[in-house]
Amino acid sequence: MFSQVIRSARPLAKAGPSIQPALIQRSFHASRIARDHFLDANDEAFTKRALDEANAKPVLVDFYAEWCQPCRVLTPLLKSHTGPESGYDLMTVNVDDYPDLAAKFKVSALPTVVAFKNGAVKNKFVGFRGDADIKKFLGML
Repeated sequence: MFSQVIRSARPLAKAGPSIQPALIQRSFHASRIARDHFLDANDEAFTKRALDEANAKPVLVDFYAEWCQPCRVLTPLLKSHTGPESGYDLMTVNVDDYPDLAAKFKVSALPTVVAFKNGAVKNKFVGFRGDADIKKFLGML
């Protein structure tokens, strides 16, 4: 367990004229946190998270490119629907940096979103989708 001491500039309560600044003890835990967004993942991160057979939490993998305008609009929409409280994780993979990974999952147009659960492909869509279509897609997982 990590801890950090923070000095307060003002006292916690007025008890008399000789109050020294109070020391407040804050602890930080080194426990594992539920991550929700894995942006610009590499081969190793992709294999470790999306292809993990023990991972029952669905992972949406957004295959994108920097130059793709629909990708720039879709990624923030996907971020708004994923996270620890949503039950879905989001991973983005730049196809220009990892063309072999994109080819392995037959990404032929951008954006392409592939949903993985327990290490296997469960569903996918190609092209831009709006808010309602993303909710429908997530409901099918």
